Order: sequence, then structure tokens, then C-alpha cells
Amino acid sequence: MSQQAPVSAVVNNDLKFNVAITYESAPLILEPYTLKVVLKTSASTPDSAGLTFEEGSGLTVTYPSEFTWVIPRADNTTAGQLWYRVDIIDGSGDVATALYGNFTVIAA
Repeated sequence: MSQQAPVSAVVNNDLKFNVAITYESAPLILEPYTLKVVLKTSASTPDSAGLTFEEGSGLTVTYPSEFTWVIPRADNTTAGQLWYRVDIIDGSGDVATALYGNFTVIAA
């Protein structure tokens, strides 16, 4: 299910990403799942050392298979290379990574 998708952004900006989740080339209905996005310095960095975004705290489901991820300017103050992961969690607590990849913050 995991898809690698690099993301780029400009430092010191409020960021808003519209994200669509698919499974086997079809939209994945997000209603039965909980979303979580982790942004951290590298894939091997513990999640607890990064920023976590959840529904109501930076994530908003906007369509059955899409959500908006908002990162406020206060959390986007340093240019460089980061890493992110989008997890979907079912009602049993099982976690599947839907998207992941490099998150490049460019100085402007």
C-alpha cells in the first residue's frame, strides 16, 4: 500500500497540502480510518522527536479519499531535508503507511 512521494516547500511559509490516498489505483475511502502524519529529520528518527499531525490538529478530511495537511509557519522555520510519513489506522489499531518520502524545505 505504501507509495513514495517527495514533497517540497518554502521555509517561513504557512503550508497547506491537499493529499489524495489511493489503493490499487482507486480512491481509498478514509471514513473508517484515523489519519496520522509524522514529520521528522530522517526516516530513522524516533516519531517522538518529530512533529505529529492528526485529525483536528493539522489534518482535515475534505473528501471521502482526500485530506488537507496544514503546517503553520511557526513549525516551518528551517530550510533543509526532512522526512514524512502518512499512516492510516483502522478500528483495531492496525497501522498502514499510505505515503512517505523526503520533505525538502527550500530557503527563499
